[in-house]
Amino acid sequence: MPARATRLINADRAGLVALCLLLALSASMRVQAYANPTPPDWADAVAVDLGKGVFLPRAEAVRRLVWTSACALPVRADFVEPLPHGTDTSLAPLRDPNDRVAYVYRGRTLDGPRAAIQLSILSVLHRAGAVLEMNGAATRHELAVKLVVPAGCDAAPEEAMAALRQARG
Repeated sequence: MPARATRLINADRAGLVALCLLLALSASMRVQAYANPTPPDWADAVAVDLGKGVFLPRAEAVRRLVWTSACALPVRADFVEPLPHGTDTSLAPLRDPNDRVAYVYRGRTLDGPRAAIQLSILSVLHRAGAVLEMNGAATRHELAVKLVVPAGCDAAPEEAMAALRQARG
């Protein structure tokens, strides 16, 4: 067998070993995460930032129906983990396929067909920055607000967030 073919086979094997190690690391991290599903005590103190200086205690971060003047039906507000593999209990089918979904995370409104992907990317970037600054634990249990605007409603996500802040305030 020529030396070049041997080097290619060795490179392929090294790549396969690296992929197997990454798979094992990923699986072990998942097992560790699911082995202790309850967040630490300090996570209960983390509040959800609704913007404009309004915070919602994490214990009160449950599904809410928000009424706006632009809609005959309420806007549904769910609190979800912003991570790509985070839990989103609101993944049930929408009432109407024409409902709009928007996310609000750390003061940013993400709207449109790629909002979930943008949320995941923003969350990963924020967590990476927090880990590099050695305070990643503070971002571990953050929540984003998922707004489901009914079909035919022209309410902007900021209008729904203002109504949510007012209901909280």
